[in-house]
Amino acid sequence: MNTIKRSAISAALVLALFASQGIAQQLTWSVGVNNSDIAPGGAPAATFKSYNQPAINNAGVLVFRARSSEGSAQQVDGIYQRNLVPPGPIIKLLTRGDAVPSPNNTLYTGIPAGFMEFPSTPRIDATSNLVATRGQHQPTWTYMLGTTETRIGTSGIYAFPAGVPVTGASLLGSAVELDQFTLSFPWFSVPGALLGQRFDQFPGSAAVADGRYIVYKGNYTDLADGLGRTGIYFRDVVTTMPIPYTGLVASSNTLIPNQPAGGTTTFGSTAPPSAANGFVYFTGLDIEEAPTMGGIYRAPIASTPPLQVVVSIGGQVPGEAAGVVFRTMGEALSLNADGSRMAFWASWGTEMFQKTLLCPVDGNPDIIAYCNLIHPTGLVVNVPVNQGFFVYDLNSNTTHRVARTLEDGVEDFMFWGFSGRAPGAGGTIEPGTELARWRAGTFAALHSPPGSRGQVVFKAKRNALDGLYMRDGVVNGSPLQTVAEVSTTNGTLIDPLAPAGSFVSAVGIERDGFRGGRLAVTLSMLWVDPVDPENTLGWAGIYVAPYDEDALFRNGFEG
Repeated sequence: MNTIKRSAISAALVLALFASQGIAQQLTWSVGVNNSDIAPGGAPAATFKSYNQPAINNAGVLVFRARSSEGSAQQVDGIYQRNLVPPGPIIKLLTRGDAVPSPNNTLYTGIPAGFMEFPSTPRIDATSNLVATRGQHQPTWTYMLGTTETRIGTSGIYAFPAGVPVTGASLLGSAVELDQFTLSFPWFSVPGALLGQRFDQFPGSAAVADGRYIVYKGNYTDLADGLGRTGIYFRDVVTTMPIPYTGLVASSNTLIPNQPAGGTTTFGSTAPPSAANGFVYFTGLDIEEAPTMGGIYRAPIASTPPLQVVVSIGGQVPGEAAGVVFRTMGEALSLNADGSRMAFWASWGTEMFQKTLLCPVDGNPDIIAYCNLIHPTGLVVNVPVNQGFFVYDLNSNTTHRVARTLEDGVEDFMFWGFSGRAPGAGGTIEPGTELARWRAGTFAALHSPPGSRGQVVFKAKRNALDGLYMRDGVVNGSPLQTVAEVSTTNGTLIDPLAPAGSFVSAVGIERDGFRGGRLAVTLSMLWVDPVDPENTLGWAGIYVAPYDEDALFRNGFEG
């Protein structure tokens, strides 16, 4: 009995110590990749210069999108992979200019149609090395439509079974043979639509699951009425014979399950899904901008499966007074490896505050110019006052709040980016391709092996500073802990090669960034000369830290 009491007291003291320090278990960071690394596939000696948020699998395989340039050399965008256990070299999966995988019969000055951009972050299966990424490119397929030569296929989802790129989803579903009737690639057509209906675009990042499936959002313009449609689809990218057709999970023709009896409302909006262990989770709403019904759903990776309601628009918000209900749901859903827990963002109430969005200064010059053209003085947006991150537990069918605004100094979880297509950029444009616009995103990653307390790391503005913060324990969790924070986290504590005296200046995390006991994030550091603030030194990279939720109770504390 006395031993139990001493253990409880010791554990409480350790927890209190970490809480007072505000540092998440004093994480020990290692470099996944940084600005000193040469980018394979770029100009000779070209090093990386910027990164998007990475994904990591249970075995420690890291995938990421990054940019590189050297001197006056053209910037190179690419998708890369690195095995961290054991440490391996950085491997190029695809870079701008690489030939698009088959089907690709179109030559440009004698060179097959090539990639132009990778507009979304790549993702990796939690339990295998299967990777998928979206790519924009020159039209890949030339065929005769009557007497007219036609070129289509400017976007797709590309997967890497055995490390070799293959086309997983494509815009080629309407291409026909010379007889003008036989579809050339019927497996790429939109299921549940008229014969020969093709996709217009695959917004966002595709999920990867079970070592064989890509699960993704697809948009198309319905041939029957000319209206835009959306849905969640899947394909097997490993099986080659017979070639697997595109499967439909849910679409704009699917009735929203959780609506009043007799209702006829279908999904007007779907979001890029997440998937694990044979199941897919996705957000589906009636009206994206101002939903009145919908929510988050779970379904088997199968054609037209039943949809299980996980969380509903209008459902009770955990931790709030009775009658306080969800008003909006986020798109980015983070799953643990067996799909039994899911982290998500949501808002409630009608209170708003205003934020002014200013155009980016770094990135695609065409998009920056377009933003400044339409928003020369910025754009004022309304942001919900009441927001939170939650975790749904499948085994108990309960939802728990892990963080909210107006607590722990948290002010906002929403971060904005100006993205899409600039007018006149990118050559031939497929119908339905959206022009660039401001988009809000929320960012969190769930780590929760079976039987664990679970942890959620999320991006937030807290006490007027942007940072990454952790809640250890999805039910009755520990006090909020700081992972990395702008202007307060010393750069050299993260990366010894960061400028001396620098501090973290930007942070990033994605839904698949906390797996297998490893947390993977993007961090930038900046040193500002205290005498001449115009004189600065910058640094950036992708950093990985091990996390052991039992560490607090070791070294004698468990006895």
